[in-house]
Amino acid sequence: RLRPFGDSGPLAVSFTAFEAYLQEHGRAWERYAWVKARPVTGYAPGQGLYRDILRPFVYRRYLDFGVFESLRNMKALVVAEVERRELDDNIKLGAGGIREIEFITQTFQILRGGQDAELRDARLLEVLPRLADGRPLDNACVDTLESAYRFLRRLENRLQEWQDAQTHALPADEPGRARLAFAMGYDDWPSLSADIHRHRVRVHALFLEHMTPSGEGQHEDAERDVAAVWQPGVSDNARIPLLSEAGFEDPDRAAAMLRQFEGAGFLKRMDEAGRRRLDAMLPVLLAAAGRLAHPEQVLERLLRVVEAVGLRTAYFALLNEHPGVLQRLASICGQSSYLAEEVARHPVLLDELIDPRVIEELPTRADLEATLAHRLASVAEDDLEARMDVIRRFQRASVFLVAVADLTGKLPLMRVSDHLTAIAEVVLEVCVAAARAAMEERFGAPMCGDGDTMRETGFAVIGYGKLGGLELGYGSDLDLVFVHDSEGPVQRTAGPSVKDNGVFFARLTSRIVHMLSTQTASGALYEVDTRLRPSGSSGLLVTSLSAFESYQREEAWTWEHQALLRARGVAGDASVLERFEGLRRRLLCEAVDRGRLKQRVADMRERMRRELVSTQGDAVDIKQDRGGIADIEFLVQYLALMHAPDAPALVGWSDNVRQLDALVEAGVLDSEPADVLREAYLDFRARLHRLRLEGLPGRVPAEAVRERREAVTALWQATMG
Repeated sequence: RLRPFGDSGPLAVSFTAFEAYLQEHGRAWERYAWVKARPVTGYAPGQGLYRDILRPFVYRRYLDFGVFESLRNMKALVVAEVERRELDDNIKLGAGGIREIEFITQTFQILRGGQDAELRDARLLEVLPRLADGRPLDNACVDTLESAYRFLRRLENRLQEWQDAQTHALPADEPGRARLAFAMGYDDWPSLSADIHRHRVRVHALFLEHMTPSGEGQHEDAERDVAAVWQPGVSDNARIPLLSEAGFEDPDRAAAMLRQFEGAGFLKRMDEAGRRRLDAMLPVLLAAAGRLAHPEQVLERLLRVVEAVGLRTAYFALLNEHPGVLQRLASICGQSSYLAEEVARHPVLLDELIDPRVIEELPTRADLEATLAHRLASVAEDDLEARMDVIRRFQRASVFLVAVADLTGKLPLMRVSDHLTAIAEVVLEVCVAAARAAMEERFGAPMCGDGDTMRETGFAVIGYGKLGGLELGYGSDLDLVFVHDSEGPVQRTAGPSVKDNGVFFARLTSRIVHMLSTQTASGALYEVDTRLRPSGSSGLLVTSLSAFESYQREEAWTWEHQALLRARGVAGDASVLERFEGLRRRLLCEAVDRGRLKQRVADMRERMRRELVSTQGDAVDIKQDRGGIADIEFLVQYLALMHAPDAPALVGWSDNVRQLDALVEAGVLDSEPADVLREAYLDFRARLHRLRLEGLPGRVPAEAVRERREAVTALWQATMG
């Protein structure tokens, strides 16, 4: 009866007819039924039935929160049937029975299985543990469901063994109850009955908790009052008083936004189910906006998100299922234009807001690595496009959560940058490993030596600028330099297709840059800048460590040594990273022209001011204007490079704050001016972070930063002249 069209359909159908049926007539309950499907014959082409036809039907590529609504409709039918047939003692269909455990498990399988291959399993007891650790059930919930499932299935077996029939009804007669208690290993029926009741009560409570809207953050009175605003044919005259009562400061503007939204093209194409979800969500959205500061701005951004989501109404289902997510979304839109645009471009980010705990404790570097590895494990290694989509979603979601935590004010600036830098490094490591594996499969490992004694050649990625200085911000690009440690007369790959190492690493580097920066439907990972490599844009994209050293000693400009001070290894082979760091420290102590260092640093800074600073009324650029971030960085770099031969510890760090600390420890800078520079630097960077979150340029009123700029300028002039 589970075949297409049930009893009225043919007993056997072709693949084509089956696929057409699922696309045109497949219903929600069939998705639940097909979760448990698997091929049981050895007919090889039949394996493609699951991969090509069933899996796309059951497991959607996006998070389909409409499954909750479908499940509740199915559950309502089951409840009605239970009541009609008086099946309260049915351990399968009754409250807290086997079916509710299956519903919970299968709902999350269908919801997340499109992105997590581990959940695509017909065996419930295999899947349940994979939903633990908050993905999306906690461990106690999983333990309760597993224990209840094992108990109820064993009870089901005992019932069916005795009656030799497919029954799920508990016996009503005393001998039957005594037999069942004995078969289950209990002394008497009351003891067994108590355990049955305990398991079913727990299961039903979990079903209600996870399968009904959370109600978190709901303000039912406010939503009911504003619901009339979103009714067919309602006029602005009727809307304006209601919007004013809901908290809008300019209800005329809010009414105009709603009127414009009503004319959006996607509304005319929306199906009945989607319109029902939208109509349920809009009053909650309006009430949430009205409770925040600048409600019209919040509403404008929220409506932009809704319009960007368009016909993908599963996201409306998500917001209806989790009102707390909508409240958090409204708060984000009120504080950050940047994040509102991110959600509009990538609605899948809404899923990250389901658990309010995510912004309380951000994942560690190890957590990030484990999460990305887990997500990549569900994608075939030879499917580069799918793997890159996984990496992009991971990167975008991870940065988004950092920004959300940043908005709470609980995350210090340095930790914001630390988290953003860690995300970039994890992504780089994965991209380097994937690119190298693909290259070596074709050309073999790159080797070097004298022919008789050969070793595998190492490769590393060096981060410069903000990445190197552990100071990444939102939307920062990655300044990268690529190096390898080939040496000796023989430098070639092991085959099957043999290439010179130079060609191998050039192609490897191009592949990495392509993976990082190529624009796709889901966006790019990072903008990549490789101009800081030896000889700049005219130089090779990747260089050996020996060639890198020669260039830095013989040809590099002073500004390149300044850049090297902020460099550090961020991905690749540990041996190459270690060799690079030793080389970097030696170069910064030995290769810098200190006789002309002050003049060259001052000249470069003055040239940057002329080229990058533009006056705009009373606003100043807190990065490039006099007394801003660039002045602090250049001043610290000059002092560190100037005194490095006498105090090598000055070049041990790549970030500005710890370089300042090292200058104090070395006696180069007194603690008082160092504090002035540090506080100004952190203040300016915090302002830039906030402006970026608001989607604004890095300019602030001159008076707001006048004292700090004057103090930095005085220290610059005292040091540099």
